[in-house]
Amino acid sequence: MKMIHKRSRYQAGCLTIEKRRTGAEVYTFRWREPAANGGTTQRRVVLGSVKELSKAQARKKADEYRQHANAAPPVESKPSITVAELVEHYKERELGESADKAVKVIKAYKYIFANYVIPKWGAVPLVEVKPVAVEDWLKSLKKANGTRAKIREVFGAAFRHGMRYELYATNPIAHVRQARKRGAEPTILEPEELAAILHELEGVEPVRTAFLIGAIMGMRRGEIFGLKWADIDSGRAILHVRRSFVDGVEGQPKTDSSRRPLPLPPQALEALMAWKTQSSYATPGDWVFASDLSFGKQPLWPGTLWRRNVAPAVLRAEINKPKLGWHTLRRTYASLLLATGASLRVSMELMRHSTAEMTLATYAQAVGDEKRGAGERVASVVLPKGKVA
Repeated sequence: MKMIHKRSRYQAGCLTIEKRRTGAEVYTFRWREPAANGGTTQRRVVLGSVKELSKAQARKKADEYRQHANAAPPVESKPSITVAELVEHYKERELGESADKAVKVIKAYKYIFANYVIPKWGAVPLVEVKPVAVEDWLKSLKKANGTRAKIREVFGAAFRHGMRYELYATNPIAHVRQARKRGAEPTILEPEELAAILHELEGVEPVRTAFLIGAIMGMRRGEIFGLKWADIDSGRAILHVRRSFVDGVEGQPKTDSSRRPLPLPPQALEALMAWKTQSSYATPGDWVFASDLSFGKQPLWPGTLWRRNVAPAVLRAEINKPKLGWHTLRRTYASLLLATGASLRVSMELMRHSTAEMTLATYAQAVGDEKRGAGERVASVVLPKGKVA
């Protein structure tokens, strides 16, 4: 096919008039496109005959193809990955050995993925995960609001991770509504109940000392059993929280706030020093609550101690309250801080919370006489004694 003399060049491609063996000459537009092998492929389109189109009309039609030629090559759409693939990507990068999360947090996330998210949503493409469907699923779970809210939080973390790595553009879980409000208030212990349990644990060491630290310092159980003797500065009466021991694994404390050192009350320091004189493992690098079964290489297991020693002491003290555990001591401590007049700021720092809301809304409850006293003080303001309504 012969090119004729009339030719106009554009930024990409060229407009030409070509002769035909039969019939009138035609306007054609030629351009090049990237090929799969790395080279280019020439493209050609007939715009119309010179009898049908003026030069201006031909240029206008050619310009449409020129814009197409200059446009960025379309990105091949990736097949929508599934929730299981997203979760696996998240676990590799966020919950692996190099993860900057506490052992307990990593374990909780993996548990939620394995027991809730994957069984229901694992095979579902991300584009099919809709907020209302997730809400309905959460409502169907026979779990407390707090548990359902935690599942939502973990599911959402995977989608946020996907957005950060450009695996998916949106986070549908952000639009899922799930209340955190408890159905029932958690159990706390009254001061006299704590004293009764400690009395029943007299001579049962080191369980009594561990219980005492939980009761009058509010430490998490992983922090209590993660203590080593080097963490105790007896001269300044300070305890350093440097690690947590959860389910046989040593890790970092739960949050940055958790690493704050704590003042040691005289009762706690005295009990710790008394136990140190009895312990077979009392060097700075030894666990404070070392296990004889592991020859001191691991601390005792808190769950076992509670079942074998604390729970029977609770029964002997005739305390009939549901769902008691090491965390009950932490909740009780938060409530007692406020009950004894500690400021919110001090309470927050002793609990090592990141926000005051966590201290107030999640942990602290009014206890026994404090409720009665507060109620009577309000009543005396509204209706002074001696006056009858």
